[in-house]
Amino acid sequence: MEEIYQLWLAAVPSAIPEDEARIHWNCKDDPTPTLDEGLRCASYLYVGSWGDDHEPENLHAGQGHCPANRLFSWLFYIGTIDRYQVPLLNEELMARLVELYRPRRGDLPADAIELPRLESFLRRHLGLYLLPQEPGLETYGQMLR
Repeated sequence: MEEIYQLWLAAVPSAIPEDEARIHWNCKDDPTPTLDEGLRCASYLYVGSWGDDHEPENLHAGQGHCPANRLFSWLFYIGTIDRYQVPLLNEELMARLVELYRPRRGDLPADAIELPRLESFLRRHLGLYLLPQEPGLETYGQMLR
């Protein structure tokens, strides 16, 4: 049975300490109080989903067979290479994410939002910290208000 992955972007209002970013990117259950508080205050956007078929044959940053998969792999790359971090959303990162989100020949069908919706979310949240993170159940109610 194919696994389905979802990409939600969380725009977190404050910087996250490197030790907490390391815990997040390594999927550990250690306490992350600053990150947890940031995620409670974050704005979220559902970007899309993909399955195992969309994964690239070779793991390279920004690769994948659908826009959401490319965004996730790029954010994972810049969040873990050189040092663990939650990347700051600036103009340069926004341009790179928009470029990666554009459809490519060879993309497989996948669930995805329209590019202008992604661009609008990114533009509104410049200066915040961007993290791929599916919101917890307690956050869904805040998102619907």
